[in-house]
Amino acid sequence: MPADNISQKVHAYTDRIVATRRYLHARPETSFNEIATSDYIAERLEAAGFQVRCGIGGTGLIAELQGENPGKSLLIRADIDGLPIDEATDLKFASANGSMHACGHDGHIAMALGAADIISQLRSQLNGKVTFLFQPAEEIAKGALAMIDDGVMDLVDADAIIGTHLWNQIPTGFVGVNQGTVFAGADMFKITVHGFGGHGAMPHLTVDPVAVAAQIINAAQTIVSREIPPLEMGVVTFGSISGGSAANVIADTVEILGTIRSYNPDTHRTISEALQRIARNTSEAMRATARYERSAGTPPVVNNPTVAIWISGLSMQTVGEDAVGEITPISVGDDMAEFMNRIPGVYFILGAKKSGAEGHHNAKFDFDEACLPIGTEIFVRAALDMDNLPATNQAEAE
Repeated sequence: MPADNISQKVHAYTDRIVATRRYLHARPETSFNEIATSDYIAERLEAAGFQVRCGIGGTGLIAELQGENPGKSLLIRADIDGLPIDEATDLKFASANGSMHACGHDGHIAMALGAADIISQLRSQLNGKVTFLFQPAEEIAKGALAMIDDGVMDLVDADAIIGTHLWNQIPTGFVGVNQGTVFAGADMFKITVHGFGGHGAMPHLTVDPVAVAAQIINAAQTIVSREIPPLEMGVVTFGSISGGSAANVIADTVEILGTIRSYNPDTHRTISEALQRIARNTSEAMRATARYERSAGTPPVVNNPTVAIWISGLSMQTVGEDAVGEITPISVGDDMAEFMNRIPGVYFILGAKKSGAEGHHNAKFDFDEACLPIGTEIFVRAALDMDNLPATNQAEAE
């Protein structure tokens, strides 16, 4: 099918893609609670003629369409969960249920469903198989592994995986396709400091976990500045500290929550080990104890260079050569990495900047819906171009 006809097909379908996004935006569901969202996706895909399997990893699902001709197999992934944020936009389709699609997952679903509808209409031109994977619980970095633990990798059998994340800090119309790192590795951690509580007027009879926690946090600020090479990216953020019940009571325990980010697995390991060492030794020096727990995490998202070149070419057919290129890696995490560590793949970044909208995970987040047909078209082109998907390892090349 000529490229201009694909563009026309997507353009004619844009209103439905946008309507899908707005429908989902008004009805967000948080991680592993995406029941109605999953049901809606399954209903749409079954109507389009896909074979659908639900309940993978909880609320995840896959849907496959076999072309009329033999060929390779492509997996297209979209995440489906919202965040526990009270929306504060003035959108007519704003959520009012206490949760919010504040990261663009509603857009990701809409693009994937739009692409699925269009590909099903062009099935006679599909050589091979395309499978859509809708993943729950990306926001807590647990959904990909839940699906993998539930056997999804035995069901998909793909030669390559692709997905997109819209990004409202990059101009609409630009497609970022890196040949290496896209997103950082991300760990969530909890440090529980155990002391000995008592009266605030008699601290000498206690072991104050608040004071210990303060020293741990202060000492941890030297990890990146003194243990990580200057040209390596590393982040240690303490997002929450809680403990105690009254101004004149010294608590028994204090809980610290935080996150680690890095682009390099070795750097990630160095930060994690240093943080555990500081928590343990600082607590011991102050007569307390500390327990370090990794609550969730994901490796860096790293594109396969061969697949990236292929997707770059398809993106250029969609938006032009000048609107496709590499971007500076972004320090957020995404468990798309778990799939891409098992299947060669690409996570392309879709510019979606909207004037006046706040950034991701903000109650006033929004994005430019003009990005939606762009991502949809890249998905469609990829599915119909699998004959040109290059070999991604030496065995295939031979």
